[in-house]
Formats: sequence, C-alpha cells, structure tokens
Amino acid sequence: MRRAAVIGIGNLFRHDDGVGLVAAEFLEPVRLDADVLLETGEPTRLIDAWEGRSVTVVIDAIRAGSDPGTVHRIEAGVDGFPDGGHYTSTHGAGLEAAFHLACALGRAPDRLIVYGIEPADVSEGRGLTPTVSAALPGLIDRVAQEVRALCV
Repeated sequence: MRRAAVIGIGNLFRHDDGVGLVAAEFLEPVRLDADVLLETGEPTRLIDAWEGRSVTVVIDAIRAGSDPGTVHRIEAGVDGFPDGGHYTSTHGAGLEAAFHLACALGRAPDRLIVYGIEPADVSEGRGLTPTVSAALPGLIDRVAQEVRALCV
C-alpha cells in the first residue's frame, strides 16, 4: 500500500481553474505524510496517481451552484460524489470519469476525498480571482488538518 496522496488538479491558464494546483503547491513544503502531486485532471493519470492508496485527497475547482470561494468537502461513496450529480469539475468529466473507471477496474483508492472550491472565473487568463484567493488559506488549512488526521 502506497502512502496517502494529495492531488491538486487544474489549469493555471484559466484563472480559478488553477486553484487545485496553487493549493497543492502551498501544501508541498508542509510536513504531511502524503505525496503531493500536480495533475491536469486527465482520467488515466489520476487513476495511476491514486491506485493502491488508502487515502487520496483531491483539490479542484468545482461548480456546485454556491457562491464563488465556497469550499466543499465531498467523500466519494459517502456524500454522493460523483454519482449524485450535484458537483461538476471545471475539467468536464475528468474526475468523475476517472473515479468510475477506477472503480470498474478495481484501481480506486480506499477513500477518495475531494475538496472543491467554487470558482468565480475560469476564462482564459492567469491568476486567481480575489474571492478565490481569499478562500485559499482556509482551504489549505482544512486539507492539511484532514491529511494529518487520516495519516496518523
């Protein structure tokens, strides 16, 4: 069994869509008993990244109909993600498709927890919007606390 993983997903050239990557970069130097990885959301790469792990935490921009900057915590199989259809990744079906495929292939992690932040702007351009930037420290703290608690 490989140690836990924190996977930041995003595209730095689509404003708030890069929030998962930015958050993961902040977590990289934090002492976590987990591998911190950066991904684009491509399903087969996600499956390779989380296969054989007891816990995987994904950070991504997701649309759930909330105010921009709202942080959502979704645990696959517990909170209905991704089957419930209440949350969508800004990368199309990347995360959802990867999870379903991994389950079908027996390559899903034991636990998949998604921290999603509601974006304000995912148009072309660099840099997070002020609203999402303001929510970033709280998101990073929540992920770090949860990973530390899960990896005891």
